[in-house]
Amino acid sequence: MEKRNKLIILIFFAAIILATGLYILLKPFFPSTTEQPPELPEQVLPVQTPVTLPPTREENNVTALPQDLKELQDLASAFVARIGSGSSGSGFQGYDDVLINATPKFQAQLLDEQAAMQKAHPAAGPMFGITTRVISNKASSVVSGAASVTFVVSVQQAEDAGNPGAPTAVKYKEATIVFQKQSDGTYLINDVTWKDLEL
Repeated sequence: MEKRNKLIILIFFAAIILATGLYILLKPFFPSTTEQPPELPEQVLPVQTPVTLPPTREENNVTALPQDLKELQDLASAFVARIGSGSSGSGFQGYDDVLINATPKFQAQLLDEQAAMQKAHPAAGPMFGITTRVISNKASSVVSGAASVTFVVSVQQAEDAGNPGAPTAVKYKEATIVFQKQSDGTYLINDVTWKDLEL
């Protein structure tokens, strides 16, 4: 008889646990109160506030560049960032990366600049790194189809001489990039002139 009482008590507690579990699971489906916002009268219209749009570029007297010139502007930024960034360990690889975008005359100048950087900071010496970040790029002399197109790119350069005791040197510079139109109608970079900026 004692086993039977224990079994009844066990079934009773199992039923209570099962009922509690079902209550918890089903409670979200049967809300106890139905609080809803009051109904709005049918004649009420929502209030519309006037929307003021920011001024367009034309209103600021700034005109967007045509697509072909925008591509040259983007190339000027990328070009300056590549030749202005590198490390002694990589042999200042950025110069090699941009040769395809330069005229033959300027390619020779870029290779000379790369050789000078490699001589000043040899791979076998202490690690030297430079990083160039473009801050702004302004069109200086841009007309679609012109013989030359010029952009002025402002950059921040950080130089790390590989000496943990020396802080990283940060400089601000401006590069004037001149594109020259080729006989096939494409543009290649023919000159880059650097100027230090004083802040």
